[in-house]
Amino acid sequence: FFFFSASSLLRQAIDRSLFPEAGRQAIDMPEAIFSVEMACGGCSGACTRILKKIDGVKTIDASIEAQKITVDYDAPATPEAMLEKLKVWGANANKKVEMA
Repeated sequence: FFFFSASSLLRQAIDRSLFPEAGRQAIDMPEAIFSVEMACGGCSGACTRILKKIDGVKTIDASIEAQKITVDYDAPATPEAMLEKLKVWGANANKKVEMA
């Protein structure tokens, strides 16, 4: 029984990492979406690292193709706090950042 439960939890974690949209629906957390000018993996990686440092941020999906970052979060994180941090990066990198 324990092995089955542990493998089931592992399968759910893998499913969420491979299919973040499905995990987002199952978790039902607040979501913030940002339009971010990203030219490369360095840009998306920098934004992801910045957002990971904010307490309450749960999942981050940075799409270079869509020029969009989607963040699932809980308190104490807020969209305004995330936007402020991303705007600092945007100013330093000469990139446009705004709420979507």
